[in-house]
Order: sequence, then C-alpha cells, then structure tokens
Amino acid sequence: MIHLVHGFNVADGGKQTVARLRPSLPEPVVVHDYGWTFVFRLRCRNAAMVRKIGEAIEPGTVLVGHSNGALICYKVAKRYPEKVRAVVTINAAMRRDTIWPEGVHVLNLYNPHDIAVQAGRWWSRLVSLGGLHPHGWGAAGRYGFTEKQILVSNLNTAEERWSVPARRHSGVFEGDAAAFWGRVIAMWLGALNLAFRDR
Repeated sequence: MIHLVHGFNVADGGKQTVARLRPSLPEPVVVHDYGWTFVFRLRCRNAAMVRKIGEAIEPGTVLVGHSNGALICYKVAKRYPEKVRAVVTINAAMRRDTIWPEGVHVLNLYNPHDIAVQAGRWWSRLVSLGGLHPHGWGAAGRYGFTEKQILVSNLNTAEERWSVPARRHSGVFEGDAAAFWGRVIAMWLGALNLAFRDR
C-alpha cells in the first residue's frame, strides 16, 4: 500500500499536490490529511501524524511525502522501520545530512530552484535554540541528501533531460509534471518490487 502525505500550509488535503500523483501510482493508495496548521503548532501536529500513520501501515508500506510531509514520512520510517519498505520524498523539508533507517529504500526528488525549503532551513536554525531543540527542517529539497547511503537516490527534477522538468517547491505537481513524475515514481517502485521478488 502507498501512503501520500502533503506538505505544510495546505488546506485542501493535498488535492493540488500529492493527490495529483494518485492516477499514476499502483493501488491501493491512501492520502493522509493533517490539515492547515500554524507553524508554531507544527511539531505537535507532525507527532500526531507519525503516530496515526504508524498505526495504519503494514509491513511493505511505501510512503510518499512532499515538503514537511517528507519529514513526517522519515519519522514514521524511523519509528516503524519494520513496516516501511520505501519512501519517496518530494522537495523534502529535511536536513541534507539525514541518516535513513537501515533497509529503507529512498528516492528523493529535489531541484535547485526550491526556495521554500531554503527558508525552512533558516526557520529551523532560528527556532532550534542553538541546536538544543532541533526542528528537523532543512534544504534536502533544494540540494538533495548528502550522506552516502547505498539505498538513498537523489534525482534533480529540473534537469533538461527529463521530458517534463519540474522546478520550484511544488513543480512536480504542476500541469503535465504530475503524470510524468507519478510514472517515474511508479517505475522506481516497480523496479524495487522486482528486486525484492528476486531475493
């Protein structure tokens, strides 16, 4: 089963973002809605979503998260690694040096035109009280993950080699990009399934 998690400051339940990938993904697909939340309440809302998704998933689950939703997916994978097979992060509002749980496959879609995650990185530094209370946000959605982890792959969606390049924070969901990048995600998941079947 695939679970989709929208980003921060979204009031439509992800209809204009992660839910636009749904037609290209293999069913069953669940879209999680944690609602619009003021930034100061986000930590509490994220923690509640991690618990809710963690209780809903079964072994072999795939998580797909955009922006802050990617951070939620990471925390679910970290807390329930035995249930999560793979995670797709789209313009992740996460630290670039994030260490993923062992055995979890990760596809990170990022692009250097994403200003929103850069702003989130600054916000994270501001509210972390000098690192005493880290927020978790960072700019992996702009630069990719930097730590060398064998199961983590980064794809720059803005490169001209793609049929439909995607730029900006939500570019993957705009116009024809949603169908194209939904198919890319589906193909990556198909390749993973073949690899698991051959074991």
